[in-house]
Amino acid sequence: MNKKNVLRYIVTGFLLLAANYALATEELSAPKADIEQSRVQQIVIRAPSLAGSKLANDAYQPIIVYLPPSYQASKDRYPAVYFLHGYGDRPAQASEFIGLWDQSARKGGLEAIVVAVNGYNQYGGSFYVNSPVTGNWENFVTQDVVTYIDKHYRTRAKPEYRGLLGYSMGGFGALNIGFKNPDKFKHVMALCPGLFNEEGLDKAVAQWTSQNWTAVMEGYAAAFAPDNTRTESPYAHAWNANDKKVRKMWENGFGNWPEKIKAYLGRPDRLQSIRIEYGKHDPFIWITESSSYLSKLLKQNNIDHEIYMHNGGHDIAPSAENIVDFFGRKMTM
Repeated sequence: MNKKNVLRYIVTGFLLLAANYALATEELSAPKADIEQSRVQQIVIRAPSLAGSKLANDAYQPIIVYLPPSYQASKDRYPAVYFLHGYGDRPAQASEFIGLWDQSARKGGLEAIVVAVNGYNQYGGSFYVNSPVTGNWENFVTQDVVTYIDKHYRTRAKPEYRGLLGYSMGGFGALNIGFKNPDKFKHVMALCPGLFNEEGLDKAVAQWTSQNWTAVMEGYAAAFAPDNTRTESPYAHAWNANDKKVRKMWENGFGNWPEKIKAYLGRPDRLQSIRIEYGKHDPFIWITESSSYLSKLLKQNNIDHEIYMHNGGHDIAPSAENIVDFFGRKMTM
């Protein structure tokens, strides 16, 4: 994509993003690697999947596209890895591993296009799911973003050469989207993913409540427990521990993995590789417990995967080298 086209998309995005236009210009810095500015492109793309929701979404959404070292001097096609950031963050969170990725590529490692996708909304996070309240964010990833990237960049436009990488909220997004769309993505890596085992929902709500994280709970409800009969934001069923209907909807968000795995096994396609990483000292203890729980369910259903517990907390840094290693091993098979 030449500079004129990039400028055109950014200018168009500024006009449409209005109060949220700053998202489109957020800078992705990679201080540990000498990445040419032309290989880290900050653009905005049309997001038709987000139209028609109760809450307003900008018609254009920001993404960041990292191009591998040989991209501009070759005519080759490349695998693509789609990064889903965590709650409260932006696409620029990819800077936490892009520098190392680029260093590896320069030394003969996997050269791939990395696309950092926006999942930020009015509540701080969309959870990358389809909701009549917040918009169809899953479709935004699987349709709007993938279609745009395959059309405008030299990708190897087959599922075998597409990967999903996510952290925290995005870790859930990577697993959820991957299990539902194995015909579009074949490789999934989830870092400190938002997951629930049988006790995870109650532990998470207790922690969110004690921390007074109202926005998190409202955003979670808007994503997973929408209520179109409400006349005011968040147009959702607020948490009510004694309401079985509400509890089921909230549980089905980060939880209900036996049913999600059953649905996955009923699909004709399969993921080729899955990896889950989490921190031994993650302050969200329900994430460490639920990551192990999901691994057990996958084993019981003979779903091949990798799981790794690092010695860190709730962050990307301890997994940076493993990100490069995982996709380097799996996407070059």
